[in-house]
This record gives sequence, structure tokens and C-alpha cells, in this order.
Amino acid sequence: MKQLLSTVLALTLFAAACADPVAPPAPTPVVPTITEAFSDTLIQLGSNTHQFTVQQVGGLKVSLSDVNPPTAVSFAVGTQSLVGCTPISQQRYEPGATAQLSGTATTTGQFCVMVYDSGTLAEPVTYKVTVLHS
Repeated sequence: MKQLLSTVLALTLFAAACADPVAPPAPTPVVPTITEAFSDTLIQLGSNTHQFTVQQVGGLKVSLSDVNPPTAVSFAVGTQSLVGCTPISQQRYEPGATAQLSGTATTTGQFCVMVYDSGTLAEPVTYKVTVLHS
């Protein structure tokens, strides 16, 4: 009887060790509370990158405004890597329109905003980027 009990106990422990682990619960996204603003000048066929650090999983909103003189430019939010800013989401800014990218940062770390000319600039322009994150 002792040997049967030992065998059943060993098989139970073995089966438990082979079971799929339970994934930890995903972190609850927090409301963004950190605002960062970047201003710069974009030249023809140029690209500017601005870095920021997300400290907690949560909301992320990027706005492009004050493009002067008013003209179309593109911008993207992405992750910072050794080779530069790798875009995750991008949008084109048109004069008179609201230009925003929003979503959820599902990880912490280095992020970036890239403002670039997609071939429409006739002269350099100034701009302002506002990032709201956690």
C-alpha cells in the first residue's frame, strides 16, 4: 500500500511539473500624467527624432501642432533602438487639421517621436510635438 501511495504521489508531482505555467496577469494600464513638449525646425527631406521614457504601462497620446509656415508633414511614434526610431504608428499632418496619435504603451522603456518631410516641404518649418504618457 505504501508503495502504491508513493507511486501515485510521484506521478501527481510529475504531472504538475509538466503542466503549462499560469501566465501572470497583464498590468492594468494607468492614466497618462506626464507631459513632454518638443520644438524644432524641420528641413527639406529631413527627419527629427525626440526621445521620451515611458515609466508605466498606460495611455499614450502624441500631438503635432504649430507647424509654421503651415504645410503638410508626417510624424510617427515608435520605439528607440540602436539604429534609430522604429515607427509603430504614423500620421500625416495637414494644415488646419488636428494631428494626433493615441493608444496604449504596453511596455515601459525608451520611445520616440519622429517628425519628417515626405517630400512636400518647400522651405524649413518649425513645429511643436506634445507627448502625454505614463
